[in-house]
Amino acid sequence: MSKYQKLSNYTGIKKDTKNGRYLAIKYLNGKQYSKKFDSLKQALFWRNSFHPALPAKLLEAKCEELGPRKKLFIPKLHVKPNGEDLGYRFRDVWELYKELHLPSLEKSSMEHRLSKLSFYNPLMDYLMVEINASLIDRFMFDHKEKAIKEKSKRYNFNDDLKCLKALLNWYRINYDAMFIVPILPRHKQAGLIKKTPMRNKKLKPEELIAFFSELSEFWRDFAETQFYMGARVSEVAGLQAECVDLKEMEIRVQYVCIWSNKTKKFDYLKETTKNGEISYASINKRIEEIMRRRLPLSQNGFVFHKDGEPLTYRQIQFQYNKALRKAGLADRFSSTHIMRHSMGTITRRVTGSVDMAQAVTRHKDIQVAQQYASLPTEANKKAVNDVFEYLNEIELKCGG
Repeated sequence: MSKYQKLSNYTGIKKDTKNGRYLAIKYLNGKQYSKKFDSLKQALFWRNSFHPALPAKLLEAKCEELGPRKKLFIPKLHVKPNGEDLGYRFRDVWELYKELHLPSLEKSSMEHRLSKLSFYNPLMDYLMVEINASLIDRFMFDHKEKAIKEKSKRYNFNDDLKCLKALLNWYRINYDAMFIVPILPRHKQAGLIKKTPMRNKKLKPEELIAFFSELSEFWRDFAETQFYMGARVSEVAGLQAECVDLKEMEIRVQYVCIWSNKTKKFDYLKETTKNGEISYASINKRIEEIMRRRLPLSQNGFVFHKDGEPLTYRQIQFQYNKALRKAGLADRFSSTHIMRHSMGTITRRVTGSVDMAQAVTRHKDIQVAQQYASLPTEANKKAVNDVFEYLNEIELKCGG
């Protein structure tokens, strides 16, 4: 694989994929000249200006002026006002947003939005009418340069832009209907530092059984519950004994464990799932067996706990990754979301139905929201039982 990535929009400029520097190449009279730079601006200037007859020091001095700044700074731009000039600066809107809107969000969502302060800082002194797409272009350019220079581990600024867009939209709705939210698709592209690595999250049936086999009884019960429920790990960690109905053979999916973003320890129990709805998962033979074993041991309402304390995310992550290593799968799989993905994939394999897979995982996207608005269904019940029989048969063969 080539060390350099061609930049389609800039002729004669390549980017070093390892250190983020730019290689400028110029041909004069059949001879190639090249030089490396820290910033794209330097590389472009050198390529447009270089000539062997020009004093090298003169070019170097100019390139140095165009180099990355020590501080993130955005120059004032003379632009057409965006919306009505009400005198608000970005910092004023941020304070209003914190005071009037953020308290209405879930605690975890509020903390997440507050964590974006450092991303917003360069915009603080700008009037709202000055914030347009061109300013955001420069804003993203500087953030990306800073991240590359500091060798940040981040892949992009997608989430930061999403939160900024939400803040600006709140301002538009509540204060200035003429304001145009200037976050565009090109800004997402401008914030791309490196591609997010693709990790396989779908275990094959034999791999799934190998993974389960390396877990202790408690953690296998936890993992199998997550698998057959097609649930998020936070939904199983937050599962309350009151939500398990062995008479109707269904589990009410309602409560969710919220962990601290910093420590990953239990923060609080949220009373609604990610999409804000209560749904149901059918209980098959294996889940019935697990629940009859776990319900008498439940404490403080939690079906799964450690000495009465809610599970931390690190505990779950450690046990899953340890089992993956022991099963020889750690080179291809990680994270706690593999159960949800695997259940959807195996359900489709067993039943041949995308509808069945969505019934099990309870996904709700725009296209299927109405179709799957009233789960559980007979499809959900049939799917979890069919998958259990399928995996049980494979496990018996492996054991034999």
